[in-house]
Amino acid sequence: MERDSHTDEEIKQVFSLKKIVVIGMSKHSAKAAHFVPKYLSEQGFDITPINPNATEILGKKSYPDVSSLDHPVDVVDIFRPSEDVLPFVEDAILGITVQLFSDFQIYIGKME
Repeated sequence: MERDSHTDEEIKQVFSLKKIVVIGMSKHSAKAAHFVPKYLSEQGFDITPINPNATEILGKKSYPDVSSLDHPVDVVDIFRPSEDVLPFVEDAILGITVQLFSDFQIYIGKME
């Protein structure tokens, strides 16, 4: 079995990430973009909706885009068709890179 280059402590840090911004979060309960973040919220994660067509989802303030956030996040979860993802990734990179910890190595490459 191959080992990756991450220490056990680095892997454990991933499980401490609790602040999740959900791009494309839906108001409609039958959509995965609603029930997945709802489940995460019920499990103790702090969910922040990103939806320009909603002011509130699941009792939480909804923001029109990542760059409008007024607080730091740990994880960006995107519920959009794959062909629409790149602009959201670029917005997230611009919005959160200043909040990254210096001990994390991140590769940001353009999606093909």
